[in-house]
Amino acid sequence: MEEQGLQYLVKLAKKKKFLLDHYPFHYLIRAMLASIYAGFVIVSCFKIGGYFFEAGSPAAYLAGSIYFGVALVLIIYGGAELFTGNTMYFTIAAMRKEVTVIDTLKNWAACYAGNLLGAIVFAFLFAATGLFAHLPNDHYIQYVSEYKMNATTLQLFVKGIFCNWLVCLAVFLPTQFKNEGAKLFVIMATVFLFFSSGFEHSIANFVLFGIALTAPHPDTVSIAGAFHNLIPVTLGNIVGGSVFVGMLYQYLSVSNQAYEEADKKMDKKETSELHPMVQEKNHTFLNKPLTIIKNFRLSKPKI
Repeated sequence: MEEQGLQYLVKLAKKKKFLLDHYPFHYLIRAMLASIYAGFVIVSCFKIGGYFFEAGSPAAYLAGSIYFGVALVLIIYGGAELFTGNTMYFTIAAMRKEVTVIDTLKNWAACYAGNLLGAIVFAFLFAATGLFAHLPNDHYIQYVSEYKMNATTLQLFVKGIFCNWLVCLAVFLPTQFKNEGAKLFVIMATVFLFFSSGFEHSIANFVLFGIALTAPHPDTVSIAGAFHNLIPVTLGNIVGGSVFVGMLYQYLSVSNQAYEEADKKMDKKETSELHPMVQEKNHTFLNKPLTIIKNFRLSKPKI
């Protein structure tokens, strides 16, 4: 099952390469959709979490975490292109020599740019709704944005690793299931782990910071703060997806393939040892009627 899942990821990587090579504008739109779909969920999460935050409830972050996995469901089933998932797809495909390193870097750059553009478009479109136009500076969305922008570089980098480690598992693990309900549960549960833990996702932060910066915000929420967050988080996301999922599972797949080959040889050996016995038994069974007929012909009739 694990090998089948890896082969499926390679197939998707090759499809993504074809799409970018032959239909670049289509690919750009799909990349933009990933951020837009995430934006829909982020708005809902922070509106609901804001009610808990205003009430002084410690469950504010948990309230938004419970269903943030819907964003990844929309992206996967909606055919959108997410940069963080592609760090895993193309690493596995490149290690299997199905795509080149140039193909990988080209995809990452195009997808990242499309995700950024989608986040900007969503932020300005959402600002036009006026839903967050009268938020106080200390609203929940500004509180979280300020916290993210003022973490240390090392903290952001490691949080980025852990985040995309889980996000890529949320993409890879469902390939082991056939039931759609099981797939959805695994996606939702795994994304809940990263969001509730406070890990950092570069594309989600694109959207979050875009919304925060186009709404009333304190001086501690700024474009400079966004860059301070996004650079180490993006690098951490690349390491988490490509190294701790892509490279790791490709490396482990070697032993799985060796086991499967050894298991097939063992099956063939057992069959070959059993085959002569079956032949001998069948030969004896088939000759028995001939022996009876022969004895019947040779016997003399009694008078």
